Amino acid sequence: MELLVTILIIVALAAIALPVSRSLMARSQTLNCAGNLRQIGMATMMYAGDNQMTLPATSHQRGGKSWTLTLQPYASGTITFKCASDRNKARVYTYVINDFLTAFPAGAEHLNFSILAKIERPEATFLFAEAAVSHRGDHFHFAPYFGGPVPPEAFEHQVETGMHGNKANYLFADGHVETLTRKEVRSRLAAAGSRFVDPSKP
Repeated sequence: MELLVTILIIVALAAIALPVSRSLMARSQTLNCAGNLRQIGMATMMYAGDNQMTLPATSHQRGGKSWTLTLQPYASGTITFKCASDRNKARVYTYVINDFLTAFPAGAEHLNFSILAKIERPEATFLFAEAAVSHRGDHFHFAPYFGGPVPPEAFEHQVETGMHGNKANYLFADGHVETLTRKEVRSRLAAAGSRFVDPSKP
């Protein structure tokens, strides 16, 4: 009888411990991911400092050299481009640059917010985010929405807003990182004059 009670207690404790363990692991992955983005942010700022405050290019610009290659030397080759929570095991990187912050983005070719000084509120515009599982390439394609709101469905087709449960990490153009829930992202997208994606908004 005592043995049965002991076994029941162990089973009960295991049932409690398992969700707690999973929760701690998920939180750890979220924090590690945020750390990856902070490292990318620091490398980006150092790169900009050496290049007339210009942000790194994508694979479609300046001879096809992606930011993933130009930033590595600024972190001694230690940048991690893949989030541990990324379910797409085939792709090389999870983190993708906002095309509004590249030179002359397709759909808004008259813009050039690749120079940091031209971004009026860098703390309000995300620079890198975690790509949706199906996304390919080193940059997003939001510029066609220039002048108007980015529909939440279109945003979530490209950005994995639930990479970490119901939230994801975002690196902003001033170098800070935020962990935002899907609801918070939708709220920012819907806000009047939102610069969350498009820095040209008044």
